[in-house]
Formats: sequence, C-alpha cells, structure tokens
Amino acid sequence: MTSPRPDLAQALERFGRHHLQELGHSPNTVDSYLRDLDWILRAEGDGDGWTQLQTTALRRRIAAKMRSKAAPTSVARGLAALRSFCRFSKRQGWMDSDPSSTLVAPRRRRRLVSVISAEDVVGAIRACRHLVQAAPEEDRHRFLRAALVLELLWGSGLRLAELVGLDWRDVDLRIGQLRVLGKGRKERLVPLTDPAVRALEVWRSDSAGAGPVFPGRTGRIGRRTIERDVHAALASLGNGGPNWPHALRHSFATHLLDGGADLVSVKELLGHSDLATTQVYTHVSVERLKKAYATAHPRA
Repeated sequence: MTSPRPDLAQALERFGRHHLQELGHSPNTVDSYLRDLDWILRAEGDGDGWTQLQTTALRRRIAAKMRSKAAPTSVARGLAALRSFCRFSKRQGWMDSDPSSTLVAPRRRRRLVSVISAEDVVGAIRACRHLVQAAPEEDRHRFLRAALVLELLWGSGLRLAELVGLDWRDVDLRIGQLRVLGKGRKERLVPLTDPAVRALEVWRSDSAGAGPVFPGRTGRIGRRTIERDVHAALASLGNGGPNWPHALRHSFATHLLDGGADLVSVKELLGHSDLATTQVYTHVSVERLKKAYATAHPRA
C-alpha cells in the first residue's frame, strides 16, 4: 500500500463523494451502494472492518446472505457495489489487490418488467384533466402537475430523477424536444409528444416559467411528491395494476417496440449505455404477443 489507510467509515464516505461528485450518480444511487456495502463489510469483532476485505471472508458473507434466502438480484447488486469500492480503494493505495475480483455473483432470474396499457395511461391522464376542471381552485395546480408528469414519464420515457431535474432551459416547445441529463451525467435529446407540448404550455403559463420545470418549496420538487402524484393517478383506475413512476418508463419502451420501433433507437431514447439493458423489453413484447395469440386465436 502506498497511502495511509483511513478508518473504513471514512473510506466509505470518500467512496460516496466520488460517485456523487466525479461520476455524477444520484444521491439515491449512492445511498443504495452504501446500504449494500453495509451487510458485506459489517465488522465482526474487527476494530475497523478492513479485515473483512479478504476474499475468503467476503465469500463467507455472500454465502450467508444467500442462505438467508435473499433475492439473487439483491446479492448481485451488493457484489457490484463491493467491486466498485475495491477498485476505488486500490486506486487510492489503500489495498494492494482486489479481493472481490474472483467472487462470482449468483445467477439472476430474468423478470418481466411491469407494463401499463396505453389505454390505462390515457385514462389516467384524462381523469387528471377532468379533475383540473372539477376540483377546488387550491387543488387545480396539483392535478395539472399530475397530468403533465404522466405525459412526460410515458411520452418521453424519462427516469424520475431526470424529470425532477428538468429546467425550462432544457425544454424546446417550438420543436418538441427535451435535453435530459441522465445517469453518469450523460446528456441526451428526447422528443416530446404533441399532448406533452400542450401540457407544458399550460403548465408554463400556470407557473413561473423559469428555473425548474417542477419547483418545490426550497428549489425542486421532491421525488416523493411526484411518486404520490403518479400513485394516486394510476391507482384511481382501480384495476390493481402497477402505479409507480418507473412503470411508465417501462411502458414507454414496450409500447415503442410493440409499435415497430427498432431496439437501437429505443436504447438511445432511454439513455441506456448497453443494448443488453434494453433487450429486456423485447422479451416483454414477445410475452404480450403470446398472450394476445392465446386469447384471440381459435386454435390456441
């Protein structure tokens, strides 16, 4: 080792800052990394926890987690966080070698993503617009916001963090386009649907029209507020379907593929760095076709 090794808690704090400030990851992503690292690096009779960073000890911790019937996705995510931390520690000179390099993640079962039908999303948007007209004045703004949020998450495939981070300078209503800052601070351009353009025009006239598109009491609106808007709008359909923001992004991708869009274009629209990440939606589309066939074909 070429550098003095700090206390493990301090090392983890520096690791978190590295992801936030240098890699541009969101606070939620960093918090998830640190939570995942906690169960792997939690000291067992060791003063600072560093002795847990040995391949044999790490393998025992992962095996114990798997015996506890933790989901393979949870274990694999923790192992990914561990590998990132070990690489960071080695670069800092705190470790001579990477003890995580030979660890193998459990095989993850591929699960189909949750998709909301186009009819249901349109129905939820219409319900919000009706409430704008029928609700008391003090509630009008909230329903107007909910309708716009649904339009953007489903119509442009935004992540929740991307939606919250939108500024009016990122919005070009003239050509119907958004400039989005995604994961790893990667910028991409995404189109706006015509209904989203009209909703943004109404929203801009109803708000300040500068700074964040979705302002809050102290800057930007909170993620929880958007989640509540989406949950209320979709749960009002009463069909027990998915009612969280990311399901709208899943639906965006699936509906594009169902409509004939090519996989590479969908990858670019979603801001994925790896085509394999986008390919999960092809499986969804095939499953939907199978269900339609089984329902409609007389010999199925």
